[in-house]
Amino acid sequence: MADDLFSSNTSLQIAIIKIIAFFDLFEYPLTAYEIWNNLDRKSSFNDVVAILESGSGSISYKQGFYFLPQREDIINTRRKRYNYAYRKIKIARRFAELFGYCPWVKAVAVANSLGQHNLRDGSDIDFFIITSSERIWLSRLYCTGLAKILNSRPTAEFKKDKVCLSFYVSMAHLDISDLRLTGGDPYFDYWRRNLIVLYNKDRTYEHFLSANGLANDVTYFPPASFQSPSAGNRAPGKIMKRLEDLAKKIQLNIMPPALTAAMNNSDGVVINDAVLKLYQGDRRREYAEKYGQKINEIFEKNR
Repeated sequence: MADDLFSSNTSLQIAIIKIIAFFDLFEYPLTAYEIWNNLDRKSSFNDVVAILESGSGSISYKQGFYFLPQREDIINTRRKRYNYAYRKIKIARRFAELFGYCPWVKAVAVANSLGQHNLRDGSDIDFFIITSSERIWLSRLYCTGLAKILNSRPTAEFKKDKVCLSFYVSMAHLDISDLRLTGGDPYFDYWRRNLIVLYNKDRTYEHFLSANGLANDVTYFPPASFQSPSAGNRAPGKIMKRLEDLAKKIQLNIMPPALTAAMNNSDGVVINDAVLKLYQGDRRREYAEKYGQKINEIFEKNR
């Protein structure tokens, strides 16, 4: 087709179709703003809109959303999930406020949504938490202990609306690019750009964006920031170090054997004093493969 998206083969056109194709894996049609906000390059919003409105046969449009041809049904999927996400975000905000009372919790975000309101009804709520340096184990002990007391931890039998606390980084490890898969990791790239920030203290989230090279590319809307109570007269450094070491020892001792077995030798499980990433079912390689196949199909059709 003469008006095909790839007819002029410009990098911006290709970047746009790649974004739409990736989110199609998660049944999530996008607005023009969302496409622009997920670009990994500086481009004007007007240029993005001009390409989207060019009438290309490779992109379909309806009711404010852009999607791949013959995928109109995912508009309804997104709308249904909006209602689920609204409920889950309300729950997440309450927990973010409670987590913020821990003096070492610096930022709390909902993760793994890949879209502001793309949470499935039966899923748990994944959190990404940034802590003070050398306080990651104490912070995790507080957050997981609180969720456990409130009977809000997911189980194998029931996950709906439960609190999944499987990813922490400390201020000493704000740049998380070393956690990216080699050879391409589209899920990681979009995950990092689509965190829903609920608690932010001392501009921690802005520091995170800057450390990951996103400060000038991502539009940031400051979330509500709850004031955590003062830590008061802090215990001397040696005492706090002992408490941190004790918290680490306790948690490693009770950690499921499957996690400790996968520790630092799998894509999803990284455990040290600056990063706690505890995803046994890390599916990033699967998503990368499916994404590659979809892109190849699109290029083959439009060659």
